[in-house]
Amino acid sequence: MDRPRGRLAAAILAIGVTLSTVAFLGAGGCGEDRGGELKPVTLQLNWFHEAEFVGYYVAEAKGFYEREGLDVTILEGGPGTPARETVLNGASTFAITSFAEQRDMLVGGKPSVAVMAAFQIPPLVIFSLADSGIAEPAGLVGKKVGVTTSYWKNVLEQTLTAAGVDTTKVAEVDVKTDQMQLLFDGSVDAWLGYAQDEPIRAEMAGHAVKSIYPADFGIGGYEGLLITHQAMVDKSPELVQAFVKATYDGWRYAAEHADEAAQILTSWAPDNGLEFQKLAVRAVIPLVDVAQRPFGWIDDARWRQLMAGDYVAEHPGFTMQFAPVSP
Repeated sequence: MDRPRGRLAAAILAIGVTLSTVAFLGAGGCGEDRGGELKPVTLQLNWFHEAEFVGYYVAEAKGFYEREGLDVTILEGGPGTPARETVLNGASTFAITSFAEQRDMLVGGKPSVAVMAAFQIPPLVIFSLADSGIAEPAGLVGKKVGVTTSYWKNVLEQTLTAAGVDTTKVAEVDVKTDQMQLLFDGSVDAWLGYAQDEPIRAEMAGHAVKSIYPADFGIGGYEGLLITHQAMVDKSPELVQAFVKATYDGWRYAAEHADEAAQILTSWAPDNGLEFQKLAVRAVIPLVDVAQRPFGWIDDARWRQLMAGDYVAEHPGFTMQFAPVSP
């Protein structure tokens, strides 16, 4: 599978090194007293167990959380499980959410704070069979694209517009998530999905694929945000620091030992099998492991740029608050 490259990847490397960090980045942490009782921490995922969370699974399996004095429980998400709400109501210590959801919470005045972002490059892809000749958005002109939801419809149209392609010249075909055979038999020419999921399902079915990353055309931003409650940042900064440090080490270990990370992942998500998970982990790593940036990086300038919009323009006092934690 192609490693993402292009405008967004270049932009990430060009961002200034200024990072607003919270004042609690001092010495020590929950793991300072190795003989103390482990502190219980709950992480609520926003989807089913899969490769996008592999850094957390690795941190748990390799003892990185325990090293920091934490007893971490990782809870599976899915449709109807608003992970972000569990942080707000105190049911979980941390949760995973999308950038759009975090922005909506901040607009609504919710005390949700992002402390790290797993994905530096969003894992959204528009993919086709490798022999289709489709290598860029312009190649979709006159083609049919399978669209499963309004979300993916927006991703497609935003990408086409950003690439200077007339959206009316690309046919959108309503499809269901389990109808990817339509791509394989040529009923549609392209499909949308996540880099660690749908393209790999196509590969496992015996089809080489070619992916277009909307991120290369400025679509999307930080994803896989790790959030917590403002009160947690205020009252237990050392716990937040410890959790982020262990998570950082989990992602780094996964990047350096992808196949072992895939093996760990299969204990959480066994249904897809080890070979699928190996491909999934290898698809995720270049999206989280960006040169010249540590895992989980949130850059102040980029965050503000992503947050900017009509609401912010109309409400100068709106807080874009976040508290990125350096490992």
